[in-house]
Amino acid sequence: MMGIDEELHDRIVNALKGADFPINNYDKLMESFPHGRGGVCRAPGFEITVEDAITSLVEEDFPFNNAEDVAHVVIKRIRRGGIM
Repeated sequence: MMGIDEELHDRIVNALKGADFPINNYDKLMESFPHGRGGVCRAPGFEITVEDAITSLVEEDFPFNNAEDVAHVVIKRIRRGGIM
C-alpha cells in the first residue's frame, strides 16, 4: 500500500500527463490540470483541491519543467504548510 506522499505524487503526475511544459506561473499550472482549480487530489485519509495545493507554491518554485517536479514541490509545500 502506498503512503499519502506517493499516492498524491502519482495522481499529480498522471493529471499533468498532457500538460505543456515548461510551466512558468500559477495560472498556466492551474489550467494544466484536467478539472482546473476545482479538481481534487485524493489519497487515503487526505484530500486537497488543486487550487489549495497550487496556492501553497511560491513564485520562486517556477518554472516547472515536468510533472515530476510539480508533484515533488507541491507535496513539499503542503507538508511544510501543515496542510498534510
